[in-house]
Amino acid sequence: SLARLSVTRRVSATGTTSARGVASPTAFLSSPGRSRVVFGSADRTSPSVVMPATAPTTRRRATRSTVTTRAASDTAPAAMGGGPKINLPTAITLVRVAAVPLVTVIFYMQGAWVAPVCCAIFVVAAITDWLDGYLARRMNLVSSFGAFLDPVADKLMVAAALVLLCTHAPPGVSAVSMAAPATIIIGREITMSAIREWAASAGGEAHSAVAVNSFGKWKTATQLLALSILLGVRDGSAWLGLTGASADALVTAGVWTLYASAGLALLSLGIYMKGVMKYMN
Repeated sequence: SLARLSVTRRVSATGTTSARGVASPTAFLSSPGRSRVVFGSADRTSPSVVMPATAPTTRRRATRSTVTTRAASDTAPAAMGGGPKINLPTAITLVRVAAVPLVTVIFYMQGAWVAPVCCAIFVVAAITDWLDGYLARRMNLVSSFGAFLDPVADKLMVAAALVLLCTHAPPGVSAVSMAAPATIIIGREITMSAIREWAASAGGEAHSAVAVNSFGKWKTATQLLALSILLGVRDGSAWLGLTGASADALVTAGVWTLYASAGLALLSLGIYMKGVMKYMN
């Protein structure tokens, strides 16, 4: 019995085999992924019960995965931004959009104050075209909604002014003289919108080919200048203190500036078309 006790103690210490060759409890418990309970001493053959350890772990992992998936779906709208935020630059752009119907209503009213007021509103709107972009960059408030809304406001403002002047041109200016550059400018903007939409869907170098160039910036500047002048002299230049040759020269300058803008519009359109045509099939 002393020899058996000594063997049993050595087996317990080493965790290998018992005196009769039965694997020790330590060996069973150390098997990965399973738990084994052995009844009785290590020196006799004992009944054992094997309990799988993977089922509870799998259930816990599945539960954690389900909770994680639900949490991700719950927070998805917040991650997407939750809709556009109206910051200061975007609010200024919205004011420019609101100026379009305001000018349209005032333009057809009667009175010596109509032309000066329309001109003033348009000039303020033109200034905000520069101001909102400047503030967005300076205050680090650039947003996708603002980037979308800014060109829309510009096109609405220019197209509305052109249409209004075609229906009531300044003294000495024929309707045809106004309709020709108006058609070119509005047609160019429609074409450019289609090109930019296609380039955005194509992506890559095609999208980079329609980045704003210097001719496009000069086109916008001459448009705003010409339309400001022509809206202001719709009923003459008396409110500016100009008469005779001076008044005629101002009207002529407005018309020719508008034609220069139409020429720049065609030139910039040609540059954009040349840049994207090689990516079309």
